[in-house]
Formats: sequence, structure tokens, C-alpha cells
Amino acid sequence: MLKIDRYIMQQFLAGILPVLLLLLALFSFMALAEELEQVGLGNFNLPDAFMVVFLTTPKRIVELLPVTALLGGLLGLGAMANSRELIAIRTSGLSKRRIAQTVTVLAVFLGISITILQFSVVPGFEREAAQLRGKSLQGTEKGPGSTGAFWTRNGSFFIRVNEVRFDRTLADIEIYTADSKGRLSQLTQASSADYAGDNNWLLNGVVLSELQQTTVQETTQESMLWKGLLSAEQASVLVLPLEALAPNDLVRTIANLRRNQLDTHQYEIVLWQQISLLPSLLAMALLALPFVLNSVRSVSASQRVMLGGLIGIGFYLVQQLSGQLAGILGMNPSLVILTPPFILLALAIAAIRHRSL
Repeated sequence: MLKIDRYIMQQFLAGILPVLLLLLALFSFMALAEELEQVGLGNFNLPDAFMVVFLTTPKRIVELLPVTALLGGLLGLGAMANSRELIAIRTSGLSKRRIAQTVTVLAVFLGISITILQFSVVPGFEREAAQLRGKSLQGTEKGPGSTGAFWTRNGSFFIRVNEVRFDRTLADIEIYTADSKGRLSQLTQASSADYAGDNNWLLNGVVLSELQQTTVQETTQESMLWKGLLSAEQASVLVLPLEALAPNDLVRTIANLRRNQLDTHQYEIVLWQQISLLPSLLAMALLALPFVLNSVRSVSASQRVMLGGLIGIGFYLVQQLSGQLAGILGMNPSLVILTPPFILLALAIAAIRHRSL
């Protein structure tokens, strides 16, 4: 039976590969169109735009894999059904439950691949992409992971940042405050700064130096909130999007924000959306089976793919909507985001067991 299991997996993967390549090409083209709008700003040029699209490909693979599993399964296993291979396999004694177990094992391996990408590949590639995008800021080439100080100004504040880290933090910050006459009145130093959302930054290890006429009064604070440390344009380019962070970085940031009694809702939503990819992948892979395990000789491959595409798009929209609802209504992110994939998984298992869909 091991040869049959391997053959089923091979056919499933043979269906996934062309679908993944097609969807990647489509979404990469749309991403390229967005990057081309930045060409000519600062030092950002056409090769940089293509490189950014390439570097953001792992993130797109992670996001597309659940839907790809459904469409790929419909193509790969559907071809076996149309050629009556599945009928021959079941006649040989391989039950529907055994076929479902084989697909589950494959989905687990794909889930492991998603996890590896999320933890080790996506953050690094997104960091490099952000570093390239940083070239659009008037020739600035600073980005996450870059070292070497850069200066910026926000109203009466002159800000020096020594390092932009890949986990949405800045290191070794100095903020010079000028009075109405342009004279230095205060120096704020911080060992690091975490992005807290809504253009707010949480400064850690703060030293405040008040410059008076003849003396300097120095005070220390464990942390303080500072709004507008970077401009909206700088933050959008230099700070990685939440979705690009590894789950462990999200957990660390959530814990840090909670210690300082700051809102963590948006971070929790992104974390649970990343976690939900695993049950979503399993549910989508198993959902392909009810379409092909019964008599499908009268159903064309195009019809199956069209129906699968509608289900995949609908599920994707539901997942996005659940995240938005969790943020807007302040609902429990884990409950709202994990409910759709587990409902879909239950429906897929029930359809396999009762030969209906």
C-alpha cells in the first residue's frame, strides 16, 4: 500500500504545482504593478522593483497554499478519478478513510513547509525587500536590519536612529527637542523603540535630559510612549508589515506591549491568522476528496476547478472578514479567526464519511 500512498501524493502535488505557479504569476504581476509606481523615487529603480517582487514571493506562497491545496487536489485527484484509477485503487481494498489519511499526511508536510517559511524565510526576505524599498526615501537605503545612523525631522524634533531591526524595532535613538527660538531644550535617549501601531512608538530604557540655562536635569524612565517618531512614509517603508513577522516575534511584541498596558489586538489578529493557515490547509486538502471519491465521470475538470475556485475565494474572503470583524468589534481573535477553518474541516470530514457534498 505504500506505493499507492506515494502515487496519490505525487498526483496531488502534480495538481498543486501548476496551480501554485499560475496564482503566483498572477499575484506577482499585481505586486509588480504596485512597485513600479515607486520607480524613480529616490534611488529606487526598475531592477529594485523586480527584486522586491521576488523577495516577497515566499510570503505569497504561504498565503496561497491553502487555496492551492484545494484546486490542486481537484486537478490531481480529479485526473485519477476521470481515468478510473481511484475506482481501481478502492477496488483493491484501499478505503476512503485510508485515502483521506494519505491526504492528511501530505497536508501535514505542507503545513510544516508553511511553518518553516513563516519562521525562517519570510522575515528575512521581507527585511531585504523593505531595505530596497527604503531607497525611495530621498536616496535613503536604510531598512530593517540596517546599521549606521540616519537622521529625520518631525516638527520641532530632530531624531537620530542608529539601527532599524527586522522585528519592527529601532535601536539607539536620540530625540533632540528645540524651543520656539530653535535652541536645544531637551534630549531624549532610548535604547530601543517598539512600533505600537497608529504611528505610536514605545521607547524603552529612556533617559530625559532637560537643558536649563546653567544645568542639565536628567531623569530616567523604563518606558514611555512617543507619537510620530517616524513619518508615515518612513514607517511604511522602514517598518515591516505585521504579516511579515515570524510568529515568535509577534508573541514577543504582544508580551512587551501587554507589560506596558498597550493595545495588542491587531498583533493578536495577525498571529492567529498565521496560525489558522495550518487548519485551513488541512481543511482545503480534505475538501477536494468528496468531489472525486464518488462517481465524477460526468463532471469535467473545468467544472470541478470552477466550483473549487468559488469555494476557495469565498473561504479567503470569510477569513479576511473575520479578521476585520475581530479588530473592529473587539472580539476574541482566536475564536473568530479559527472558527471558519474548523467548520470547513468538519464539513469536509462529514462529506467524506457520508459520500455527499
